[in-house]
Amino acid sequence: MLSILPLLLVAGAPEAAPSAGAATSVAAKATPVTIEYYYRIRWGGMDEFRALYAKNHQPILDEMKRLGFIARIETTTPFTHMAGGTRWDLRVTITYRGAEDAVGDGTGYEAAADAVGARLFPDLATFKAEEAKRFALVEEHWDVIVDRQE
Repeated sequence: MLSILPLLLVAGAPEAAPSAGAATSVAAKATPVTIEYYYRIRWGGMDEFRALYAKNHQPILDEMKRLGFIARIETTTPFTHMAGGTRWDLRVTITYRGAEDAVGDGTGYEAAADAVGARLFPDLATFKAEEAKRFALVEEHWDVIVDRQE
């Protein structure tokens, strides 16, 4: 996801660069950034993917929202099925408080997410094995930065 950092930093940049003394207020002034994460799951694997997502990934996202790094999380599945290349099975829309949080750079997002993961999943070997299984069920994954006009 780091490849989108320059675009996100421009999209979420404040009008003027903050002074050193104002560094702590940057997060409060950051422009929210919304990213849609699309997942195409291998046929027959959706139930297992959803169960692993709910068990291992959703709790981390919920805690990051509670900590203020994420403003909004929405999970969507299509009502009807789609054909081949256009098919997606799960869309997770996350609004981060700012661009740096969206890419896990500069605000402590990565450190906070790692700490949350360690606290929620002390059996790291099981967690990593289940996450590897979840990703093995993914046929394709892509991210889209969206401009939400609310």
